[in-house]
Amino acid sequence: MNTTKFVVLILCMVLYSIVHAAAAQPEVLLGITTDLDKGEITIEVASSGCTTKADFCFEYKDQVLTVIRKQRDTCKAMPEKIRLTFKLKDMGVDPNIPFRISNAFVVNENSAHFMSDSNK
Repeated sequence: MNTTKFVVLILCMVLYSIVHAAAAQPEVLLGITTDLDKGEITIEVASSGCTTKADFCFEYKDQVLTVIRKQRDTCKAMPEKIRLTFKLKDMGVDPNIPFRISNAFVVNENSAHFMSDSNK
């Protein structure tokens, strides 16, 4: 009996890990701006009503920044463009050194929302 519970627990943990890993993907961006004086970067993303700053993390490696959405926006509102501002220092980015963004960009928030959903 204990072995069965252990196997079920392991399977649940593996399934959770797979689902959680699939949720974290590079975000399709609508735009990006920087502010040297404030040391900030503002990303523009599509939201269906539930997107927050906490839904994003950043990967910075070899002077390439990737914006990653950790959690999918599951609300049902019509997609709209929102702006979220983050501190560059929190990402490990020195604003005085050139860096690149690896994310894809689109102009239409409906396209961005569709592209994010099709990647899942």
